[in-house]
Amino acid sequence: MEQLVVVLGIVAGIVVLAGGAVLIDRRRAKRSAPAEEVGDDDAAEYLTMMVGVLYALVLGVALVSVWEAKDGADTNISAEAGALHQTYLLADGLPPEAARRARAAALTYATYVQDEEWPLMEQRKPLGPRGWALLHDVQNAWTSFEPSTNAQQQVDQLAFGQISVAYQARQGREADTEGGMSGVMWFGLLAGGALTLGLMFLFGIRHTRTHLVLAVGFTSLIAFMVVFIYALNSPFGGLLGLSPAPFAVVGVGG
Repeated sequence: MEQLVVVLGIVAGIVVLAGGAVLIDRRRAKRSAPAEEVGDDDAAEYLTMMVGVLYALVLGVALVSVWEAKDGADTNISAEAGALHQTYLLADGLPPEAARRARAAALTYATYVQDEEWPLMEQRKPLGPRGWALLHDVQNAWTSFEPSTNAQQQVDQLAFGQISVAYQARQGREADTEGGMSGVMWFGLLAGGALTLGLMFLFGIRHTRTHLVLAVGFTSLIAFMVVFIYALNSPFGGLLGLSPAPFAVVGVGG
């Protein structure tokens, strides 16, 4: 809730600044050229529309990019936690001591991801080797066991399949942590937004009310979209960040 208030405050502040800038610009224009028309509404509208269409394309590309990245991060988290949970459940087919080791290794890894790695992921910091070592422990808990029945062999094969999924999903999660939208795209977003809003002042509009509505409308929309894209660009932290909840259900119901 606190982050939402901050976001709304930022957008509202930018909109207020834009509205104030319009009113100041109108007063300045009237004082400097009281007898002249301040521009042509049709020309301003046409040029603003053309730049707005181009900028909308940039916004669309950026939005799709960060949305797909977050969706991929969500898929990797679900796959990793789901595979880990399956190894925990498959331990039911092992002898008591081997099952205890397999379950303990899975729970230790899941707890580490939630308590230690997730804060690092929110800050886009490297995760380090500890998580890999704990995932190796999950694998070692199964390799140290020698199946003695056909049922145990089947369980062993299924478990190694799930562990392989967990390895691949962890690699994807680390890549998601270190990724993000490129600086070129951010430049396009900010420069394009500034150009679009700058047209509100470069081309004069005779009616102050029309000028104010256009400026406030464009500013609020652009500010909201940029903040929204910024939030989506941080898949593990912030207002729209993913939750480590999938790892909390590892072992539940087992």
